[in-house]
Amino acid sequence: MFSKFGGCGWHGCRRAFIKVFRRKYHHDLIDIAPEVSDALRNSRPIVALESTIITHGMPHPQNFETALEVEEIVRAENAIPATIAILNGRIKVGLSRDELRVLASPELQAIKTSRRDLAYIVSKGGYGGTTVAGTLIIANTVGIRIFATGGIGGVHRDGHVTMDISADLVELGRTPVAVISSGIKSILDIPRTLEYLETQGVCVATWQCPDLDFPAFYTRKSGEKANINFNSALEAAQLIDTSVKMNLKSGILIGVPIPEEFAMDESLINDAISNAVKEACDRGIAGKRVTPYLLSAIGKITAGRSLVANMALIKNNAKIAAQIAVELNGIKRGALMNTTSDSTVRDNLHNYCPTIIGGSIVDVCYTVLEDKAIEMNGATYKSRMKISAGGVGRNLAEGISKLHGRTRFISAVGDDQNGVFIRNLMPKLCITDSLIINSIHPTANCAVVLDSAGDCKVVVGDMQIHSSITPDLIERNEKAIVDSPIIVIDANISHETMEMVFKLCQKYEKPVFFEPTDMLIASKPFELGQELSKVIKFISPNIYELCALGNFFGGTGVSFDEISRLEKQNEVLEFTSEMSRAILPHVDTIVLTLGHHGVVVATKNSPIRGFFREGDCPLYAPTLGSTSGRFYPAEMVPNIVSVSGAGDSFASGFIAAMLRGKSESVCVSVGFEAAKLTLGSPKTVPDHLFDSNHWCWTRALSSKEVF
Repeated sequence: MFSKFGGCGWHGCRRAFIKVFRRKYHHDLIDIAPEVSDALRNSRPIVALESTIITHGMPHPQNFETALEVEEIVRAENAIPATIAILNGRIKVGLSRDELRVLASPELQAIKTSRRDLAYIVSKGGYGGTTVAGTLIIANTVGIRIFATGGIGGVHRDGHVTMDISADLVELGRTPVAVISSGIKSILDIPRTLEYLETQGVCVATWQCPDLDFPAFYTRKSGEKANINFNSALEAAQLIDTSVKMNLKSGILIGVPIPEEFAMDESLINDAISNAVKEACDRGIAGKRVTPYLLSAIGKITAGRSLVANMALIKNNAKIAAQIAVELNGIKRGALMNTTSDSTVRDNLHNYCPTIIGGSIVDVCYTVLEDKAIEMNGATYKSRMKISAGGVGRNLAEGISKLHGRTRFISAVGDDQNGVFIRNLMPKLCITDSLIINSIHPTANCAVVLDSAGDCKVVVGDMQIHSSITPDLIERNEKAIVDSPIIVIDANISHETMEMVFKLCQKYEKPVFFEPTDMLIASKPFELGQELSKVIKFISPNIYELCALGNFFGGTGVSFDEISRLEKQNEVLEFTSEMSRAILPHVDTIVLTLGHHGVVVATKNSPIRGFFREGDCPLYAPTLGSTSGRFYPAEMVPNIVSVSGAGDSFASGFIAAMLRGKSESVCVSVGFEAAKLTLGSPKTVPDHLFDSNHWCWTRALSSKEVF
């Protein structure tokens, strides 16, 4: 991605820095986890995390469990966690689950590692949990600007006599990294610590505290005032960005109050601290042994309540740090786009768009006006006719481009009026330079018959032109596959074309989202064999298509007639649960639309974690392996105009939210809103879908477990 950046702007400097860093440090001293390395290369938001909280701050197994939860919280906010530690003499930036387990082991005897200890532990091949100071040094070295922790060190009580002052404060004064914490540990002298930070030139701010009262770790207020308050992540990111641009070379401390429900009683915690400090003094505990001893003693005195508070505040700090990191990342990208005059740079940032491959069809829809059953007996039914652009692939391309932005569409139309009609309807943000115009076959067309309730009864059509979407066409568009975060296909393309798509997706590790289109061809891509079809990570069937897929993978052999008789919600969910179990070994996520009942999402992905990580080229989040399913009931929609295209609009909304890195419930919510707009429109993809920025992307619908 950076090959065209040269030396221009922030990205050019960053690219040069990373090259120098790797040459000087990476192979000799520092191991950067692949996930973090990729984020550094592609300028994605990253949050550094310290490891002393694992090695010295919490007992086992809470230390390991909390470390995993904190990393998951950062990912859920669309940032990358980078826990920093020393293992076997190697400085690690980003830890695997196994490495976290090793670090959390009570038998490890890791050393609490600040600046003075780094060289010693590395040279001896030892293990170290990095303090705030140690983590600041390493984070700054690799270019991470946001760091989340519990609380920072400071001036110890009687520090004006003993000169016991944490190295965290000195490091904050000379390291341009923003530290998000719940203030200064309550066991310290908070007023003198804040004075020392002022002397060091550290900007001290509060988070959503209008009274500027700086938090005191276990309690929300210390009685000491900060100079600045941030009301939002954007405000914090703007100050951090300005500080870096001014080359101030000093840190920023943002004090985040512990969540109110976990805050401790001030008098209780002060008494506990006083008793613990006296115990430490009586036992001759000094130096870097003081803080771990005091935290342990306070935990015993408070019967474990302080530990619960500690776990809650670090999770909350990580969440806010990730939000600030995402905003800071957006500011940097925006500055690059606004200041550079190199059009190739701008184009490079926008080339990462989803690719949709599938059919373009002109739909002639007849809605029967008589309230009686439609029979195939040659009778004529009074109806209302509507002509619109359709085709699952085409609908998805239009819907996703309106909701997501730049989208590429690979399809075929005839050299006729219907072909012109379809081309003229595609939004400007939908790239159609790969749309084949065929003079032999007419544009695909179909006649749809709906009953008076709006339910589809019969579909007939001419689809010969889909054969023009050939493997050669896909091969000529190989770069589109490379540049896409996800490839969306429908079942209209041939087996041979699917095979070429899957081979390229395997080559470049791209996930496929498959829309089955029709129950008679729903299993089409899986007929190519497991080796090729394993690139299909998402499918979005209706209940009939689910049945076809379930039977293909060895389900119960339920007939389509039996499905049509399923009316009660519990019967529908029982059936979908059984079929989903048969299918899930072969895909990661099933997004099942159930009409007026709602939607079921059956997945191996965490429901609280985004399917993708946000960025110019989002990466598909690896699956967790465990399977779960949730039912999201649909809201009643009054005054339905047409059901045509509602399922495709739902899928468009779901995919658009996925590409923003949103969690499962938000993806479903956006899909529902898109479907509701379509149900109230005569078009398969309504014009006002583009203007629907009023959606609540963070809305979480009620759900219940299915299996």
